[in-house]
Amino acid sequence: MKNLKIIKSITLFSAVIFLQIFSASDVKAALCPVSNGVINLDDLKTITGRSSAALTSGDYNCNYTPDGMRIKIYKIMLCEEYVDNSNYLEKCVPLFDEVSGKSVTVEADKNTSILDGPASLPEGKYNYSVILINNTVDTKFTQTYSNEIHGNNGIGTTCWSNGNDVKISYEVSANGDGDPSKFSASCGTLAQANPQWSGYTYSAFWNDNNNGVDNYFINKFQGIQAFGSAYKDVYVLSNLTEVATVTTGVDGRNQDDGNGVSSNGIYVMGVQKHDTPITISPTTNGLELGFKLKNTFFQKITTNNDYYGSGVTGKKKCSEVHGSIGQSSETGAYACLSTSYPITFDFRIQSN
Repeated sequence: MKNLKIIKSITLFSAVIFLQIFSASDVKAALCPVSNGVINLDDLKTITGRSSAALTSGDYNCNYTPDGMRIKIYKIMLCEEYVDNSNYLEKCVPLFDEVSGKSVTVEADKNTSILDGPASLPEGKYNYSVILINNTVDTKFTQTYSNEIHGNNGIGTTCWSNGNDVKISYEVSANGDGDPSKFSASCGTLAQANPQWSGYTYSAFWNDNNNGVDNYFINKFQGIQAFGSAYKDVYVLSNLTEVATVTTGVDGRNQDDGNGVSSNGIYVMGVQKHDTPITISPTTNGLELGFKLKNTFFQKITTNNDYYGSGVTGKKKCSEVHGSIGQSSETGAYACLSTSYPITFDFRIQSN
């Protein structure tokens, strides 16, 4: 007589999933020098290091924590064994599954329940989690600086997200001039600040380890260090199971012109290995889902004077000298803030 393995389902009634931020120490890029809420441009000049490429671009970029991140979640799943995009639907159990997706906001010191009611999960130990989200991630921020910064249409010591689409680059072409009116950041006084959600769309992932190949984009990363001993895989998908087809044009950095990178991606999928397996048992009260927000967004603070527009005759919109933070004799700005977008995507699920 054949023995049957009986799997019990556990219903979680309390605090099933909460969105919250958590900190980790795996952000390796330079952090914005913030003191009492102000980014000091003199300190920024000394911490970033000036390579020949940076001097050419004029960028003084740094990582920071925005006021909030907004994502649309379609699936959250738990898995006993390692999965990828091709088999997660069959091998994992759903904790959250919404065909049309659910928009959620992640902010510091705020918890938000994702599920409207209890969830039932098979009893067991799960070593992996999967999350499927829309490939557009929204951000909102307001930031103060020690000196005047130029945004898309004004100058001031306070800048904020303005609702424009976030782009990697706002240059017209690889050798052309940029259009600052498209920047996703506006600047002025604190009283003028009116932060809006600005969205960055992951058509593909930029490959930092591109062995000197410029403008190289890929549709997946596997085995990325996350937190502790855990690691993650991330994919841009064109449907629930297939990776996106990525096409890089003449100028691969630009996503807003006919020469830029394009793809048929509509989802971003993450596979996260747990440091400690998630145990679902009769004593499990609920699960907590956290997203890392701290220092995982990027500000493009630039002195690139290829960004200029009407009324700026000497191409000194962002600074006096291309590649150097210093007050422009034409606009009064010490630098431009063109955009802000996420540089990594980490999530964590824990049982309690």
